[in-house]
Order: sequence, then C-alpha cells, then structure tokens
Amino acid sequence: MMYKQEEVFIQGESTIAATMTTPHDGQSPFPAIILIGGTGGLDRDGNGTGFKSNLYKDLAEWLTTQGFVTLRFDKRGIGKSGGNRNSVGLTGLVDDVTTVVRYLKSRDHVSQDILLLGHSEGCIVATLAAERESVSGLILLSGAGVALKTSMQEQAHALLDEVKRTKGIKGKLLRLSLNEKSVIGKQQKLFERVTATDQDTMRIQLMKFPAKWLREHLAFTDESLRERLVQLHIPTLAMTGNRDVQTDAHHLDELDALHAEQIEVQKIKDMDHMLKHFDGEMSILDVKKQYRSQLRQPLHPELQHQLHEWLVRHNRTS
Repeated sequence: MMYKQEEVFIQGESTIAATMTTPHDGQSPFPAIILIGGTGGLDRDGNGTGFKSNLYKDLAEWLTTQGFVTLRFDKRGIGKSGGNRNSVGLTGLVDDVTTVVRYLKSRDHVSQDILLLGHSEGCIVATLAAERESVSGLILLSGAGVALKTSMQEQAHALLDEVKRTKGIKGKLLRLSLNEKSVIGKQQKLFERVTATDQDTMRIQLMKFPAKWLREHLAFTDESLRERLVQLHIPTLAMTGNRDVQTDAHHLDELDALHAEQIEVQKIKDMDHMLKHFDGEMSILDVKKQYRSQLRQPLHPELQHQLHEWLVRHNRTS
C-alpha cells in the first residue's frame, strides 16, 4: 500500500464516520481533498445495497498517489455515521462538509490547502459549503452549476423520449405506465407537496420521503448556483462526460459562457455519470444495468489526465 489509511470519527451535529488516507512519501503537511458523494444511500466508498462501485474509494486512492491527504465520509444516517438520512436537509449535508473542513484544518499533517471534490449532488453541496468555510479550490464532477430540480426534470423528459422511441411490445407496455401524466405530472405534484409542508419527512406511497431535503434543493436554480461559483473566486474545475444520462454535459457551456477566469470546464468524451468509459447507447431505462456492468472498470483515463494536469497547474502536486 502506497499510503496510510485510518478511520476517523468527527463530531458534528451528529457523528461523521470517515476514512482518511495519507501519502507515505513526501513531506507533511500535505494538501487535502474532501470527497462529497451524490444522492441516495451510497456510503463513503460509493457502495450501497447490491451495488458495489467503490467509486469514491478508487478516486481517493488515486488522489493519494498524487500527493494528497483525502477524506471521504458516510453521509448522515448511512454506514457508521449518526443522524437520520430521511430528515437531514441539504443544509445539514452542507453543515457536515464544513465540519469536516474544520477538522482537517486542525490536523497537523494537513496544510491549509484544502479542496472540495463533489460528485453529482455533491457538486451542489461543495458549492454551498465553500461559501461557508474557506477552501482553496473546487473539483466538480457530473453536476457543476446544475440544480437538482433541473436534473430531475431533464431525466423525466429523457425517460419519456426514450419510451416513445422504444419499439415493439416492450414500447407498447412501457407507454401504458410511463406517460406525460404519470412521469411529469407526478414529479410536479411531488415538488408542490414538499413545498406546501414544513415537515422534515413525509409519506409518499407509504415510503418515507426526505421532504426537507428536496424542499431546500428547490430553493436553488442553475443560475443561482453558477453565480455562486463565480462569486467564490477560487480555482474551480468542472467536468462532465458527454455520455452522462443523469447530468447533461451542455450545462458546462452555460458555466463557460460566464467567462470566469478561475473556472475551467472540460467535457470528457465517452464518460458516463459514474466516471467510467462508456460508448454504448445512452439509456435511462437501462442505466442501472449499465452501471452494474462496469463495476470493475477503472476511472475514465481522460478524467484522471485532466484532473492531474489541473492539480499540477495549481501547484498542488508534483
């Protein structure tokens, strides 16, 4: 092993369980990168029930070989972290990141040079956390400057388009259950319901739903998130794959159009939402199957290359 790994428990509003890696070689103090994962129940390594991607573990280990201390953590109510995953809002997720930043700043072997790396929803969390606790830079993968509402709406429209294009008996059956009313209408109703309540959670078809989390997300638009990134004035690298069915890479153009010199955008050819190489047919219906089929694949080489180059340019690695 080219690095040292330790499990740490950080006291925030609730206990945050994390894995910290430290390079074996080089002179401490080291710069550090905090990894912030996407939506859902994945743990600090990027794994969930019946889904073992090790996405964040692989990213952290690679970044450690680049000379960084890394810290990846279980979100509230997931893995070994305390708290309740259904009642935590977006604000709570941001609070936890600021707690982790402060923790790293207090560690002797970590320099004050701390970066946030967000993936998917983690891009939003990283953007908001950087406003609250000073950091040296942002790495935003698959979701820079895109509000959750936008992603949800775009995925719903993409799903309907795909259902319309599906041929044969499969298409006929899909169109019976997936139509404008059942997809877009249902989503709109969900937005209305969470906005009309002040409850942390609500029951939707007998399932507990994180109402506060979605409600707090709905307060942000793409424009307001992009504006925040510009206002931060810190080196920012935003990368999305052109084969990402969950976040449309064209949103990077909107960020680029703001001509903020500290923000660099890169579209990665043939990269999907899970940061893997994919050059097949893009499909929302089959996306879970797609992710499962590439669990053993390494991170996209071009992503690693661009990330390495950016870190070198910012004198953060040798």
